[in-house]
Amino acid sequence: MKVRVLASGSKGNCILVSGEQTSILIDAGLSMRKIKEILFEIDFPVEKIKAILISHEHSDHIKGAGAIARNFRIPLLVNEATYRVGLRRFGRIPELIHFENGQKFTFNDLLIDPFSVPHDSVDSSCFLISERGYPHKLGVITDLGYPTMLVKEMMKKPSTVILESNHDIDMLINGPYQWWLKQRVKGKNGHLSNIQAIELLEEVLHDGLKNIVLAHLSEVNNKPDLAFNSMQRFLKERQAMCNLFIAEQYKPTEWIEV
Repeated sequence: MKVRVLASGSKGNCILVSGEQTSILIDAGLSMRKIKEILFEIDFPVEKIKAILISHEHSDHIKGAGAIARNFRIPLLVNEATYRVGLRRFGRIPELIHFENGQKFTFNDLLIDPFSVPHDSVDSSCFLISERGYPHKLGVITDLGYPTMLVKEMMKKPSTVILESNHDIDMLINGPYQWWLKQRVKGKNGHLSNIQAIELLEEVLHDGLKNIVLAHLSEVNNKPDLAFNSMQRFLKERQAMCNLFIAEQYKPTEWIEV
C-alpha cells in the first residue's frame, strides 16, 4: 500500500491511498474539477478510485465529495452523524456505507479502523488503514485539538503517519487572526501545533515508524521550514530513522510506501 497527499490545508484536504486491489480517497475538500486535474497530473486513473472515506463535515474536507461520488459512481464511507450534518453539502449520494468510530470495518481488501478525536465537528474520525495480508499500517491523525489517550494508543501502531502540525504557537498568538479564532485554533477542539505534534511523537515513537508526513499546516500561522526543522531536530535527538515529509496545499507529495 502506498499513499500520496494530494492537498493539505485550510483551503482543501485530500489523500490518495492505493493498495494492490483497492484505491480510495480520504476526504475530498477540493472541487471535483481540481481533484480530477491533480489525478491527471500525477497520472492516476480516476477509474481506480473505489470510495471516498470522510473524516468530518468541515468544508475543507467534503467540498467535492458528493460530486465525485456521483461522477465516479463510488460509495461514500462516512459515519451517520457526519453524513446527517453534511447532507446539504453532500447532495445525492449513489451509495452510502456508514461506519462507527471504534468499530473496525473492511472495504474490499482494506481494513479501516476509525476512532474519535476531539475537534469542533459533530463526530470527527481519524483512521488506521491496512491492507489484507500486510502488516504495515497508515495512520491519518489530523484535525484534532489535543492527543487523547486513545490517540496516543493508536499512534503506536502505524508504519506511516500523516500527522497534523497546524501552527506555530507564537505566530498564532502574534498573528492577524481575531482573538476568538486564535482561541478556537489552539483550544482542545482545534488543531495540533508544531510543539504538540513533537510532544505526541515523543510519547509514541516506535521502531516500526518509518514515515512521518506533517499535514494541515496553516498558511498564516506556520511555515513549512519551521515545522519541518523543528520535527527534524527532535528526530535527530531521538536518533529516529524516519523519513520526514511536508504535505502542502498546492503540491502533492511524492508516493510514500506505507
